[in-house]
Order: sequence, then structure tokens, then C-alpha cells
Amino acid sequence: MAPKNCKTAKELAKEMKEISFSEFIATNPHLVGFESSVKMIPMSIHEILTNSLDACESAGILPEVWIDLKSLDDKGRLKRYKLTVRDNGPGILPKNVPLVFGKLLYGSKFGVRRQSRGQQGIGVSAVVLISQIKTGEHAIVKTSTNGKKSHVFELSVDVDRNSAKVHDSHEEKAEGWKGVEISVILEAQFSARIMEYIELTAAINPHLSLHYDGVNEADRLEVPRRTEELPAIPVETKPHPSGADYDLLKRLAARTRYSTLNDFLKGEFDRVRSDVSKQIIAGCKDRLDVRKKPADLCKEELMALAEAMSGAQTLPPSTECLSPVGEATLVQGVVSRLQPAFIEAVTRKPRAMRGQPFLVEVIIAYGCGAELGGTGESSIDPVTGVYIHRFVNRVPLLFSESGDVTLKAARDAGLARYEIAPETRSHLFVHVAGVNIPYTSESKEAIKFVDEYYEEIRLAIQECGRKISKHIRRIKKSEEEAVKGKRKAIIHSLLLRQLNRYAGAKVAGPEYAAAFGFDNCVSEVEEEYGLDVFREEKPERRAPESRRAVAAAGGD
Repeated sequence: MAPKNCKTAKELAKEMKEISFSEFIATNPHLVGFESSVKMIPMSIHEILTNSLDACESAGILPEVWIDLKSLDDKGRLKRYKLTVRDNGPGILPKNVPLVFGKLLYGSKFGVRRQSRGQQGIGVSAVVLISQIKTGEHAIVKTSTNGKKSHVFELSVDVDRNSAKVHDSHEEKAEGWKGVEISVILEAQFSARIMEYIELTAAINPHLSLHYDGVNEADRLEVPRRTEELPAIPVETKPHPSGADYDLLKRLAARTRYSTLNDFLKGEFDRVRSDVSKQIIAGCKDRLDVRKKPADLCKEELMALAEAMSGAQTLPPSTECLSPVGEATLVQGVVSRLQPAFIEAVTRKPRAMRGQPFLVEVIIAYGCGAELGGTGESSIDPVTGVYIHRFVNRVPLLFSESGDVTLKAARDAGLARYEIAPETRSHLFVHVAGVNIPYTSESKEAIKFVDEYYEEIRLAIQECGRKISKHIRRIKKSEEEAVKGKRKAIIHSLLLRQLNRYAGAKVAGPEYAAAFGFDNCVSEVEEEYGLDVFREEKPERRAPESRRAVAAAGGD
């Protein structure tokens, strides 16, 4: 007997429907990093600011960004804030504004084989979407491409269609300004991590001039540009053979202009020369017909080709697609903010993970006299005893620390053996530059635990730790030698003083001190211990001071 309310396949089919990507994100905001009211403002600034930096750098413009955050009203533990971000970039064509800010999965970076901050074309449109879901308010976008007039749009996201709704548009005078400005209303909790994100962004991008006007007088930041040199623009590269799989080969073979397998391998893949191509073909010639055109290869033949490519001896992937910060530039950005006693940096050689190149840069700022905004005592990692700052492609990562391979590698690196202790107030910066970074989620808050990434980060930290340890030992040795030199100066001062006293005349002068190599310490010894080194004194008046000087010298 069939249970009650039993539905037929036809009835169930009627309930099935297709939803837009906007609707999917609207019901799952955690996937793009907006699950928490504490993360709302920093994540929104992150998404908008990275767009501004990418636009400026692509146009060859030194970026300048203004961020304004103002409190509007209270709603229990939450507040409504107005966030406005303005840049000096090339601007956006008016016809593209609704697509950029009102359509998710619209962008120019998806699938591009080069280093970039963004990847999916979700970020800034997700900010507009989450803003309207939480507050019901529309975003205001201004764009100017010529400095004469700006186009102003009031828009929102049509969740059902994954497209923009333009509620109003008009023009106004730009008065010489070119770039993009966006204002959104956010329902959020204020967090010290807002300032932390802004400071870290300025540290990793020293070519950026940044102005932050926060909710009160204490919440202000002006970061001047520290270099006039723009980062190198990465060049898109071909896929590396070590990362080739069936799907990639199928897609490339279907659209290739090459008619032979040898030309296909050399023309469509990175680092494949004639000898490598011959090696690959020899490794799979028994399982495919090498006379076939690439587009005519069947599934089994493509699978055999992928297997042969993964085992071929090839050079590492080209690094033209990467744009590392560089040790000198990275140090320049950090020193001005933290005022460390000294700093060491390491850049590892590029490495590939499934054919995708990446490299790791690490710096350790030792004995810092200042802090970054939002990094109090609670920010120190309890295992390593240092502040750990994570970056990917010049973007700070603030959240999901526990799931990041960087934290695991830093803890396993054993910083304590390099004399980097909590009391030294040291900061560890780890920057990963790469293509198709294996993030743990679409919110791009942490890197997955991948063996290649873990190994490179751990080795880079250990190499930097050895530099720090060497520096510390050198300082300690210098200090010890200074103490020994002072002790010798005291002893020799006492001997010369006694020589003058027993001779009844000044027979030992500065030339004697110079002969013993402590003439530069005479004034310090005389002042600290009251020793009139070169003049006869009565023994009964100076004996106690002489005994104190000898005691201070360690009884030598």
C-alpha cells in the first residue's frame, strides 16, 4: 500500500526549477565570505579595493584610493554603515557599469593563466547583492573616463535573472577626476580588523597612496606612496604539460590550429621543446596513432597522452605569469609601518603545482617598535609567538587562519630555535604569488593544505629564520666584545692611574691609552667610575672607587 502524500515522478518534475547564480549566493552568502557581521566591512573593502588596484595597474596608473566609512544608525548590536571607495583609475565605460556591479560571474580573469587578485568575477557584485539583501538599499556607482563628466548609476542586482536593475542614471561634472566611486550601505559590526586590512594592503602594495577616513577621529589613516614603480604586469602563459589532464587536452585538441601531434604539443604547451615532444610521443605511441590529427584523438588516446605528459622530464613552468612583490619593495612597505630593529627577507625559486607556477616570499620583522592597526596582543599566534600575516597575489588574508596551509607551515618551521620568541615582538609576513591558487572556498580567505605549498612556505620561513638567527648571534657577539673591551679599559685605566701616582708625576698620558687600544673609552670610564686616569691622586680618597671599578669589570 502506497504511503499518503506520495508523489509521482511527473509531479516531482514540476517542482524542479533552475535558479540563477545570484539567487544561489543570496541564500549562501558564506560562500563568498559574508556569513559574519564582523567580516562584512573588511570583506567589502577588500573586494572593492582589489578591483581598484587591478584597474589602475592594468592602465599603468599609480593607484590612489580614498575609503570613507561612516556610521548611520544603530540596530541593536549591529549598525548601518555607509562605505564609499573612490579611485583614480581609468574608469569604466558607462554601458559596462551594470554588468560589472550588478551581474555575478562577470569579469575578465576567469581561466586566465597569469597571476591576478580576482579570479571569478563575483566580488564587487556580491557586495552590492549582500548590501541590498541586508538593508534594502541600492548601490551608487560613479564613473568617469575623461575627467570632464561622470556617469552616476543607482542600481541593484535582479536576483532572479542575475542581472542589474538600474533605478536611476544621470550625468554630472567630473571636474578633472577620472576613476570609479561606489557607495553601499552595510549592516555590520565594527571591527579593528578593518584598520588591519587597510594597513596590510598598504604594506604589501607600497606603490599605493591610501586615504582612510573612518567613523571617528582615532579611526583615520594616511599612507603615502613609498615607491613610484608599478608592479610588473604578468604575462599569460600556456598550460604546462605536468598539469595536463583529459579535459584540458580534449578542449585544446578541439580548437587547435595544429594538424600534427608534435606541433600540437610544442605549440599549445609551455616548456615543450622538440626533445620533450619526442619523449612524450615515445611514451604513449603504443597506445595512440601519432598520425592522427589532435582533434581526431579518442578518449583512450587522450588519456594515454595525458599520462605520458605528466611523466615527462620538463623544465619548471615559465614565471612570466607571476609578479612577486620583491624583497626590497616588501621590506620597504613593512619597515615604515612597524619600525623593526632589523628585518630579513627570502624569496624562493618558482615551483609548480599541477602545472601551475607559484613562488613564496617571506620576511621577518624582528623587535618591532610599532604595531599595525588592529594587531594587538591577541593577534599573536600562541604556538609560534609571532604575528603571522598571510598574503596571496598582493592581497591580505584576514580570516579562516586555522584552515590555511601557511599557519601549519609556520608552526612546523620551529621559529623558537632561531631565537624568535614572543618577547621580541616579531612579525612574520608570507606572500604567495601564483596562478589558480588552491583556495579553500570561493571567498578566498585561506589556501588549502597542498604538499607543494606547505613545503615551499615552511622552507622559506626556515631560511629566513636562519638569517635572523645569524643576525642575532652577530649582535650578541658585538655586545659581548663591547663589554669585554670596557672591562679591559677599566683595568688599564686603573693601572695607568696607579703608575702616575707611584711615579709622583704624570708619566702615562693619552698616548699610553692609545697604545693599549682603549683611548676612546677613557672619558666614559672617568665619568662612570670617577677615575682621574692621567693625574696623581691620593690613594685614601680613590680606593673605594677603584675597588668598585674592578668589581664592575668582573674581577678580571
